[in-house]
Amino acid sequence: MEFDPEKLVKSPFVLGAAGALITALKFTPGASNGERFVNVIAGSAAAGIVAPAISEWFHWTSQTYLNVAAFMLGLVGMSLAAALLDGIRQTPVGQIITGWISRRP
Repeated sequence: MEFDPEKLVKSPFVLGAAGALITALKFTPGASNGERFVNVIAGSAAAGIVAPAISEWFHWTSQTYLNVAAFMLGLVGMSLAAALLDGIRQTPVGQIITGWISRRP
């Protein structure tokens, strides 16, 4: 089994980790090293899993588009995840369900 550095550099996991590393080092002041490490791993995983799906969904055939998507997901992935979780926490699910149930036909 040969080591192919070009294939490694084009991996969405590696590109996502690079984006997440930039975010962890530059844009998360006050975070501990452990939190930064977890952010890099999570950003890499998110980019490696989601970027190929996005590329397929938009019918992108170019490797460059996949690379950019992976890097950007790594860069902003943790911010998007935090915003999504915050939105879920703030959604008044009970009130929504009660409103649906109490509607009269």
